[in-house]
Amino acid sequence: ETLQRIVSTLVNKNDEIHNFIDMLNHTISNVQVNSSNAISELDEEFDGLYSVLHEMKGSMTNTIQQEEAHKIQALQDQLSQCSRALENSEELLELAVQSLDIKDSAELLE
Repeated sequence: ETLQRIVSTLVNKNDEIHNFIDMLNHTISNVQVNSSNAISELDEEFDGLYSVLHEMKGSMTNTIQQEEAHKIQALQDQLSQCSRALENSEELLELAVQSLDIKDSAELLE
């Protein structure tokens, strides 16, 4: 009878261990599914963030390029004005030198 109780207890403990193993396997499966779902959600979130960042980068790049074009145009306008002013100054200088040459020649003739 004692042996019968021991065997019965062992059978019950084996059943408990089997149930515990089944529970552990089920828990492992749940952890794997939950982790996979979390990674999928994380991927979606980061894809959304990357998309927003890419749009922002495009917008900011466009703004910088527009500023660059505006500044270059302003500088090119200044360069053109300075070149014209220099050209006019050189023409005036040449005219002044010619005037001095004529004046000196006229003074020599007097």
